[in-house]
Amino acid sequence: MSLPLTDRFGAYLEDKPVTATVILVAMLTVLRLSLLLFYESSLGPDEAQYWFWSQTLDWGYYSKPPMIAWVIALPTRIFGDYEWSVRLLSPVLIGATALLLFVAGRRLYGDRAGLWAAGLWMTLPVVIFGATIMSTDIPLLFFWSLGLLALVGLAQARPGAALGWGAVLGLAIGFGFLSKYAMMYFPLGWGLALLVSPYARQTLKPGAILLALIIAGVIFAPNLVWNAQNGFQTLSHTADNANWGAELLNPEELGQFLGDQFGVVGPLLFLSLVLGVATIRRRLGQAGADASKDLLLLSFILPPLLIISGQALISRAHANWAMTAYPAAMILLPIWLIRLKAPWVLWSSAVLHGAVGLVFTAALLNFTLADQLGQSNAVKRLRGWAEQTEQLRLAAAGYDGIVVDEREIAAHLIWETRNDPIPLLVFDLNDRKDNTYEHAFGFEGEPSKRYLIATQHEGPPCRYNVFETLDQKGESFVDLRAKRRGKPERLIILYEAAGWQPTETRPCWRTISPDQDD
Repeated sequence: MSLPLTDRFGAYLEDKPVTATVILVAMLTVLRLSLLLFYESSLGPDEAQYWFWSQTLDWGYYSKPPMIAWVIALPTRIFGDYEWSVRLLSPVLIGATALLLFVAGRRLYGDRAGLWAAGLWMTLPVVIFGATIMSTDIPLLFFWSLGLLALVGLAQARPGAALGWGAVLGLAIGFGFLSKYAMMYFPLGWGLALLVSPYARQTLKPGAILLALIIAGVIFAPNLVWNAQNGFQTLSHTADNANWGAELLNPEELGQFLGDQFGVVGPLLFLSLVLGVATIRRRLGQAGADASKDLLLLSFILPPLLIISGQALISRAHANWAMTAYPAAMILLPIWLIRLKAPWVLWSSAVLHGAVGLVFTAALLNFTLADQLGQSNAVKRLRGWAEQTEQLRLAAAGYDGIVVDEREIAAHLIWETRNDPIPLLVFDLNDRKDNTYEHAFGFEGEPSKRYLIATQHEGPPCRYNVFETLDQKGESFVDLRAKRRGKPERLIILYEAAGWQPTETRPCWRTISPDQDD
């Protein structure tokens, strides 16, 4: 009598875990790579900015370290500049991260843990979304996971093998910092693990650690030099993002951040993590001899979550700022749930996330579905830019340049006109260069020239009083079935500006109130 299909599949997973994991990861990766060719989505503003950086490779950029530009430059140099080529390495790095977690989980707890770590990672809601874009978190989490594996390898290394794992650890930390400064949570987690976990203390192999520090330092040093030569732009921008100058108690922001985590990793998994941490003594009691390994992983899970929760309470925090907590969580959570004899949570999460992924994928393949589901606002930044750029190009004919005052518009105009550039200038509304385009395309007017200003500020803003004349010349509108500042999205107001005289004193054309500005 033959076994049911589900039983045969389960038996295959148990018998051939390595083959099964590689097949699973490879199939999902190939599928995601194929789908990149068919998405209707334009680049997001951040992606367009990263592509712009990739045109000139360097050791640092205005708001991020250089890795994101490097991983975009490789495929676009080979295949050309397309939305799919900008994003090409995202599914690849996600799949590679899953394989690293498989190996780390397998070394710590056995085949079953490795299988679930890889499978859950590939089906996390945030990873499903991440495979459709290119973001700084993608390379960061790859190198973070490589670092976790290196620590496990270092702890288990026989004499003579420790230096090899030390070298891998150094590469992971160094390139992790070149991906995103959130890699700073890695040495913090390692330090905490050394305090609480006897297993982690097995990584204390002086020669290997020294080698890791040297390699990481050599890799990261050029970015520090670049920052020093450029007024510490990236580090300053990172500090500005914390926004500690605002009101220092925002419980609603903390609630928003924690609520977002249910969407990042799925409601069942995040709830399981919260309950597991709340009952940590019982969880460690169930672990027996593996309790020390649990503590190692917890040391990499809790610091990002707690620190970013504190940041949210003090000021604000984006949902992805604690992403470094989740590679270790994908190894530990299955073990906790298996010990509780609750693997149904794992299967239910995988099915739920898969269903959400199918709907999300369908929406990116056809934005009409997003509109029908009432999710137009969620995808508004990814659509309509080619049409709007063509409108602005036609409107700018006969002018000496088109002037914009927002990073998002600048990013998309530069991307959409990459094969036929237009004279673009970026106007500084606050006398502070606070985005990469104000540095690269900063507005320097000439009295004899006429400019077309394209702005989403209804007004115009007060800062445009440097022009002698400023007349509204129409609008550029693309119906995204969404709103911004209470106005239909995407509405861009056009003004003809002439007679640039920055030393003249004249009344403001209009002052933007704080609740209207971005």
